Amino acid sequence: MRDLISNRIDRRKLLGGTAAAMAAPALVRAPQRVRAQEAIDFTIWNYAEDIVQENIDLFQQANSGVTVNLSSFAWPEFHTTMVNRFTSGTPTDVTYNGGNWLEEFAAAGWVVPLEDYFDWVAGYQDLVFPFAWQDMTYQGKVYGLPYYSDIITFMYNERILEEAGISAPPTTWDEVTEQSLILKEAGMAQPFVYEFSNTLPNVIEAFASMVFGRGGELIDEELNPLWTDPESPAAQQFTWLVNAKTQDDILTIMDHESTIAPAMNTGQHAFTVMYNYMLADLNNAATSALAGEFKLALMPGETHECYGFAKMYNMTQMAVDRGDAIVEASGNFIQYFGGEVDGTFQVAKRWAIDQGLGFGQIPLTEDPEVIEAFSQWIDVDLWREQLGLARARRQAIWYGIFAESFNPLLGQALNGEITAEEALQAAGDEWNSLKEQVQG
Repeated sequence: MRDLISNRIDRRKLLGGTAAAMAAPALVRAPQRVRAQEAIDFTIWNYAEDIVQENIDLFQQANSGVTVNLSSFAWPEFHTTMVNRFTSGTPTDVTYNGGNWLEEFAAAGWVVPLEDYFDWVAGYQDLVFPFAWQDMTYQGKVYGLPYYSDIITFMYNERILEEAGISAPPTTWDEVTEQSLILKEAGMAQPFVYEFSNTLPNVIEAFASMVFGRGGELIDEELNPLWTDPESPAAQQFTWLVNAKTQDDILTIMDHESTIAPAMNTGQHAFTVMYNYMLADLNNAATSALAGEFKLALMPGETHECYGFAKMYNMTQMAVDRGDAIVEASGNFIQYFGGEVDGTFQVAKRWAIDQGLGFGQIPLTEDPEVIEAFSQWIDVDLWREQLGLARARRQAIWYGIFAESFNPLLGQALNGEITAEEALQAAGDEWNSLKEQVQG
């Protein structure tokens, strides 16, 4: 791990930032002409690449003279891939990013604050959910516009519960256990299916959302880990997961949402926690045998809060280094994809209607076409209530790196190789070691 950090991050950049990354250039207000032979390089993780390319084609039609080169990488390897691209100087002008990696990339000087270059950025703050805006902000400056902004939610099969005599979904994690044991006694092997893989970036995000339901946090304001306190909501939720797997035998693991959805549609499982857009997939009558049976419940716990986040479009320092024309082209591209064009957030709206993706743009919650589409697969009023209880997570520069240690420790505990207490202590030690290396 120590070698990994030294290879990935120059400590001087983490502590002070490069002059190029931290300087505040004058705002670029007037469109610049991009020469036809110039292009911007755009990197994404591999979700619905065909739709991304169609949106690129539409952008290029509306912006003659701009060519966009698309590069796509596997989601589990995206963080490592991008670190390698940045450290090697592989051309990258605009990229997907997530809040758990923003601080790392910004502190290293790899991505730049949009507000330092475009005066239209500030106008979006009142149009974006606070949790999404927070996720896109580092040291008081906003670095992106939302590509995909969502919540991680608790989902259940209503018919299965009703047939077991359960009149309402669980409201606490103790009730999740109780209802799961009822279903288990009735013949269901593992009622709760949990998305887990050592390399899956969203494992720690789903964990955070469950902790938030208990009213907790993962780290305090001084960036110290809270899970080392056995009475903390984080430690309690970690222990719940481990006990559900190793003691109560109500939880099973699957490595990806794409395997969980088919399993849920065979009636083998009743509960899960995933990105909210997966409810649209579960209730898709064209592909799901049990479509219409899956419902949203408020995240179990004392407060019912959940984790809200933003996956965003960032502009890189490499784009800035290429000059004003590329900066302007990159800004136009980000605003077209994440912002408002001709009176509507057209790309985010398309993702919402066609794929059920969440969004950070508040006006879309009242868009009639979006609401009509969402009402086919979710209780819109309950969704809005859960959105209102969503909050962003406290972040740290080393969060993305820490997740690569957290996941295996959780995996070892789920497999019964170590206790929950041992895993939590080891995770705390790893967190503190990373914090020391970065902060000194």
